[in-house]
Amino acid sequence: MTRYFYDKRVREIFWQAALLLGLAATVVVIVRNASQNMVNAGMASGFDFLWRTSGIDVPFVLTNYTPDSNILALLWVGVVNTLVISFVSVVAATLLGFVIGVARLSANKLLSGLAGAFIEFVRNIPLLFFVLFWYFGVIAALPGPRQSIGIFSVAYLNNRGLTIPVPTDGSAFRIAAGVVLVGLVVQAAIAFWAKRRRDATGQIFPVWASGLVLLAALPALAFGIASAISPWDVPALRGFNFRGGFVLVPEFVALFAALTTYTAGFIAEIVRGGIQSVVKGQWEAAYALGLRPNRALSLVVIPQAMRVMIPPLTSQYLNVLKNSSFGAAIAFPELVSVFVGSALTNTGQAIEIIAITLAIYLAIGLAVSGFMNWYNAKTALVTR
Repeated sequence: MTRYFYDKRVREIFWQAALLLGLAATVVVIVRNASQNMVNAGMASGFDFLWRTSGIDVPFVLTNYTPDSNILALLWVGVVNTLVISFVSVVAATLLGFVIGVARLSANKLLSGLAGAFIEFVRNIPLLFFVLFWYFGVIAALPGPRQSIGIFSVAYLNNRGLTIPVPTDGSAFRIAAGVVLVGLVVQAAIAFWAKRRRDATGQIFPVWASGLVLLAALPALAFGIASAISPWDVPALRGFNFRGGFVLVPEFVALFAALTTYTAGFIAEIVRGGIQSVVKGQWEAAYALGLRPNRALSLVVIPQAMRVMIPPLTSQYLNVLKNSSFGAAIAFPELVSVFVGSALTNTGQAIEIIAITLAIYLAIGLAVSGFMNWYNAKTALVTR
């Protein structure tokens, strides 16, 4: 017995098991106390409330939800809105952050100084300020519908949001999306085959050329044809407002702009640090091969810098997901606003609603982390 007591592995297992049992006991005590308090207060517990009629009007809906739908459908509205605003903000912030990060390293002092000033300003200002600034200081200050800012005479921006045209029949776009998915699968197969061929024979296949066709030209052609043959509902000014199209409410526009500009500042610093982590000899080798600075950056430096940038980029993408909850400050109907706010007020099921919300954020966050960790492993430098 004494031998097992002094065994390091046995002690580690014992203390880990004790910690897990302690945590489990704490959770059981908290749940039992909460349940007893709810019984004493005459409050019902359980998840049956999800099938009650919602009766809540949501101003921005991308699903088939109506106030006559149940609360589960309301929850789905919040999840969809959160995912949409997070995805578009991540894409826009990544593109903007890369541009600003590269500009920060420019030899042009004015361009570098402007990029540096933007980064320092963003990194030292609270996100809530950005949300309120874009909502009250920018969107609310836009002209009314009759003086809207036209975008190619098909979309219109005013203080009531961004009105965009929408197809009345989406069948062509579904086919185009299928074509893009097929192209993505084919390109992945080509890349896998080219790697196997290179490792076996040393011969290099121009994967970038097939990628340019399958991932750029083919999607552009497919969606271009779909746009040409599909009937469109184009917004038009009728009286004091626009009729037709789809309105991106001011809250969506403001939250998107805030998340994009705020996160871009942090991504720009990640990009700058990643590029500077590549040793100077890589630049010199690229120049010795006759590559121009922009080609050396895109073909030699950034692919190596990505190995350094991906882990902190993962944290920024998760921050965008969590920061989307700031939409509650301007009444954008994301998950926290419609579920923790409106649904909790109507039902009083605080414990269940908060538990569901935490579980959803955890699941989405783990999915994002898992994908980024997989991509990081695929791009990691293979060493012996």
